[in-house]
Amino acid sequence: MIKVLLADDQQLFRDLLSFMLTNIDDIEVVGKAKNGDEAIRLAKTEAVDVILMDIEMPETNGIEAIRSIKAYSEAIKILVLSSSSDIDNVSDAIDLGADGYVLKDIKTEELANAIRGVHSGLEVVHKNVREQFNQGKKRPVRKNRDKTLVTVHGFEIELSKRDIEVIQMIVDGKTNKEMAGELFLAEGRVRNIITEIISKLMLKDRTQLAVFAIKNKLVT
Repeated sequence: MIKVLLADDQQLFRDLLSFMLTNIDDIEVVGKAKNGDEAIRLAKTEAVDVILMDIEMPETNGIEAIRSIKAYSEAIKILVLSSSSDIDNVSDAIDLGADGYVLKDIKTEELANAIRGVHSGLEVVHKNVREQFNQGKKRPVRKNRDKTLVTVHGFEIELSKRDIEVIQMIVDGKTNKEMAGELFLAEGRVRNIITEIISKLMLKDRTQLAVFAIKNKLVT
């Protein structure tokens, strides 16, 4: 069960969001905060896995709350849920340690997937935010030459060079044992890598993974 804290200055929005998330089996709302100060306090006193954080709040805003909470615990994941796609806001949030940034027009199931994504260690950025950045100078996603970005259900997911190697072998029809030999890894480790890739891409099995990879031209 993913324990979620809601931080937003609009009570109606907090209550509606709480109601929607309550109907999702693997997510539990454990607290609500009306400003950054309350979010910081609850992050320290409640067992919280993920915080849905608005940016524009009175007293202490979301940016300052992100700074304080991440200084207190890197383990707490923060997913910004805002109506603002302002380049500076997104950059500040990501730079201070936010694990994702989505907009309030997001669908409920997409939001649930985003929560699951940041909880599992992914950096999640909604497509509408990404499009804003494509027109600007800054980019909210941390990249390097060993990473491949792929869009899944409107979110950008990072795949490592090793992930791509494993996907290529799956497409080529190789067994776990064959992959282990070529990658100089234990067969159990290969199995774990495949499970992690399938999970982060929100797929069901290696057959879906192979189809997804070919369709999205991840492999040759």
